[in-house]
Amino acid sequence: MVSLPTPGAEALWASGRREDEILQDLYEMGDTQGYVPFPEPGGLISWASSYSGDSFYWKTSPTDPDAWPVVVRTDNAEWFEFPVGAVKFLVGVYGRTVDVPGMPRNFPGDFPQVLGLSDGID
Repeated sequence: MVSLPTPGAEALWASGRREDEILQDLYEMGDTQGYVPFPEPGGLISWASSYSGDSFYWKTSPTDPDAWPVVVRTDNAEWFEFPVGAVKFLVGVYGRTVDVPGMPRNFPGDFPQVLGLSDGID
């Protein structure tokens, strides 16, 4: 599930992305393999999650947001960093050119679909 702001509520969405209690708890327990939560320099900002418990983040380093790599924390507590942005990452995952270790073997399925609000998905 990719988190998207509601038009007109982008600031509220952004503040919610910055306040990630789960990531903060993992950090305080020492379970982030050196990654830090935003607003720390290079901190992580959540942008998606899976129904299997995987979390997807932007690593806010370098300073250019267009160059932020994707960091994945799998439900098995493994961390992986990919040197591409979110769109290239998703295209690679769905095109099966990017493999995320720890993700279910049947992901994505043979006929993946992208659903949006117009499809009744909230």
